[in-house]
Amino acid sequence: MWKLFFYIVTDLKIVIFVKNESIMKIQTIILSTLLILTSFIYSIAQTPKEYNLVDEKGNKQGYWEKRYENGNIQYSGFFKDNHPIGNLKRFDKEGNLKVEMEYLENSKKVYTKFYTNGLTLQAEGIFINKSKDSIWNYYSEKGYLINQVSYVNNLKQGTEKKFFDNGEIYEESEWKQGVNDGLTKRYYKNGKVSMRVFYMNGILDGEYNVYDINENIIIQGQYENNKREGKWIYYKENGLVDSEINYLNGVADNQKKLEELEHQYLEQMEQNKGKFQDPMDQMYNSIPPR
Repeated sequence: MWKLFFYIVTDLKIVIFVKNESIMKIQTIILSTLLILTSFIYSIAQTPKEYNLVDEKGNKQGYWEKRYENGNIQYSGFFKDNHPIGNLKRFDKEGNLKVEMEYLENSKKVYTKFYTNGLTLQAEGIFINKSKDSIWNYYSEKGYLINQVSYVNNLKQGTEKKFFDNGEIYEESEWKQGVNDGLTKRYYKNGKVSMRVFYMNGILDGEYNVYDINENIIIQGQYENNKREGKWIYYKENGLVDSEINYLNGVADNQKKLEELEHQYLEQMEQNKGKFQDPMDQMYNSIPPR
């Protein structure tokens, strides 16, 4: 018994006669072939026959592309009345993708992605009138999220987050109109808090507490107008008080003891170097070019 199959791709028609026992095998081959043909026909249909056109007013219309002296494309995309619409791509002279922008018609928002070497996503977010807006994500060279920043009119506004390479929070800080203002917390990779400090209008003002990896307090103090003030307490690993130092307008009443404590603290930090690395140390460009 014979069966008749019709496969239609746009205006292309294929008629094939097959036996029952060969239907599945032949059908698979045919469908694979037709997928290739469909992609080929679609690509031809999408290739602009004319480009770099301007209307009588001198406005860019349709598909545009600009090339470097070596022939590689500098940018490519579609325009309407001299404004980009849809996807616009920019490349470096070697042909690597640098920036990809998605323009919506009648909207000031431009969703933008920055790349390094044309492959790795470096940053993504929204521009409004060439200023960063809303949430921007920044990525390491290995591709994991290391920084998340909230912007309003190109200024940090709201909560900024930094991340370890395992995705855990490293730091949370508060910003107002581009200035650090409010509580900043840092964490160990195990999720425990390592530090709590307060900023006011960009300077330290308020509590300043440091914790060990099990979130036991090890330093407890206070800042006023960016200077240490009042009693600062240093704790031992067992939670008992090691030393107390009083400050007045940033000056310690026992400078020698302070120097000894800070030396011990620096030695401890040096021993832990590399264990709790700031993700920003791995960031090659936190603010990509516009």
